[in-house]
Amino acid sequence: MSRFCVAGSINTDLVTKAPRFPKPGETMYGESFSTFTGGKGANQAVALAKLGADVAMVGLTGNDIYGDDYMAYFRRLGVNTDGVGRVATSTGIAVITVDGKGENNIIIVPGANAVVDKNYILKNREIIESSEFLLLQLEVPADAVVQAAKTASEAGVTVILDPAPALPLGAEILKYVDIITPNETEAEILTGVKPADEAGFAAAGQRLIEMGVKTAVLKAGGRGAYVFADGTLTHVEGFVVAAVDTTAAGDTFNAGLAFGLGRGLPIIDAVRFANAAAAISTTKAGAQGGMPSLAEAEQLLGIE
Repeated sequence: MSRFCVAGSINTDLVTKAPRFPKPGETMYGESFSTFTGGKGANQAVALAKLGADVAMVGLTGNDIYGDDYMAYFRRLGVNTDGVGRVATSTGIAVITVDGKGENNIIIVPGANAVVDKNYILKNREIIESSEFLLLQLEVPADAVVQAAKTASEAGVTVILDPAPALPLGAEILKYVDIITPNETEAEILTGVKPADEAGFAAAGQRLIEMGVKTAVLKAGGRGAYVFADGTLTHVEGFVVAAVDTTAAGDTFNAGLAFGLGRGLPIIDAVRFANAAAAISTTKAGAQGGMPSLAEAEQLLGIE
């Protein structure tokens, strides 16, 4: 089995459900409260671990109960935490209120994630260099993401970047990226091209190649994904499931893509595996609640 590394964010999501949002200064009773593990980096590491991958996480938690709980959770799943440090601040927190219509308000406190910098990546470079795949996102400072991509690329490690949250990116990082996986909104922000149809996906994919990446995999929700490589666009159909919560479906997709490639699958087959993993992840609540095992993914794919 190939070795995987994820460098990025670690968050705890605090979710309150209420009939409506409170007015300024108002105190009201909520209907329920839940705590979920999240953060785009941790989501990808957990998804890989649930698939059975040998995966290491590089990031930071705070010296608080949320950091304690997350470290114990990583270890239960078998995620290597040698690259997860603790700092004297809060763990990354997302405070989420959901009203009776399903709308939400979110306050994100980056906490320890904001302390992940270039020097922290260099401190953990051996973990990255000893991997075969590095998965990145954009919820930690940009200098850390660039350094991680550079370190991996120079060591011959395949770099997979999920450009989320959506930000404009330049050649400084894209020249180190082997596979980029934007959704439709992110692709438009990156390229200026709206992928509303196959011609749009092809144009966005071509632009990403021109910007420096080697392969573009454009996520299209329930429609699956579009792969642009060697001047050719290929549509990979998605899977129909009864979705409950789409949180972290994109993170599960990236984990599934890396896992498939690590098993030696061609890019199109790896994307199909990623589509299956992402679809299953939407069938339960919470960012990580529905992330599938390998057996569950293979069942949806019809693999005996």
